Amino acid sequence: MVKYIFREVKKAFKTKMAAILAICVVGICLIANLAVMAFTLIYGSNIDGVLGSNVLAFATWCFPIPYIATIFFADLVYGTYPDPHIKDSVTRNMSRTSVYLSEFFSGLIVSLVYMVIAFVVLLITTRIFHSDITAYDISLFVQNMLIAVPLWIAGVSFGFMFLFIFESKKKAYICFFALTLVIPRIIMFFAAEPLEIPVFVMVRKILISQSFGHIPYIADPQRNVPYIICQGIIYTVISCIIGIISYYKKDRR
Repeated sequence: MVKYIFREVKKAFKTKMAAILAICVVGICLIANLAVMAFTLIYGSNIDGVLGSNVLAFATWCFPIPYIATIFFADLVYGTYPDPHIKDSVTRNMSRTSVYLSEFFSGLIVSLVYMVIAFVVLLITTRIFHSDITAYDISLFVQNMLIAVPLWIAGVSFGFMFLFIFESKKKAYICFFALTLVIPRIIMFFAAEPLEIPVFVMVRKILISQSFGHIPYIADPQRNVPYIICQGIIYTVISCIIGIISYYKKDRR
C-alpha cells in the first residue's frame, strides 16, 4: 500500500496538470494581494491602515475556492481508472479497498503539498506587497486554515467518490460541482431572507459551504469548531464508503 501511494504521488507530480495547478496557486495568491490593493486605491485606505491582515482575512473568506477545486487534485492522482483485473508487482496482493484508500491517501498528500505551497506563496507575496503583516495575523490565519482542513479533505473524498462512480470524467465533474457548488447555493438561497423556507433552513445547517462561512468569524456563536471538524470527518467516511462500494461493483474483464 505504501509503495502504491509513493508511486501514485510521484506519477501525479510528473504530469502537466501538476504544473498548471501550481501556476494557478501562485496566480491566486497574487490576485488576492492585487485585489486588496485595488480596493484601497478605489475606496481609500481602511480604518486601521493594515493591509497585510486584510489580505489574510480575504484569503480566509476564499477557503471555499480550494474546496471546490479539490476534484482537480483527486483527478491528478486518479488519472485513469485503476482496473482491478490488471495486476502488477505493486497491486498484486492489494484488494479494491486498499487500492481505493491508497488513491485517496495519495490525493491527500498531493493536496497537502499544494496547500503548503499556497500558504508559503501567500505569505511571501503578502510580505512583499504589504510589510505590515504581523505574527498574530499569521497565527490567526493558520488557526482558521487548520479548522478548514477537514472540510477540504471531505472535498478530496467527494472527488474520488465521483471519479470511481462514473467512467466518464465529465459526469464525475458535473456531479461534483453540483454537490459542492450548485445544490448548496440553491439551498442557501431558499434558506436566506426573505424566503427562509423551514426545510432549507434545516438542511443549510449540515452544508459544508455554510461551515466555511462561519470560519472567518471567531466571535460568531454559530462558529462551532468541533462540529466543523466532525462534519468533515463524517462526510469523508461516508463518501469513501460509497466510493469503495462503487469500485467493487465495477467488473472489467
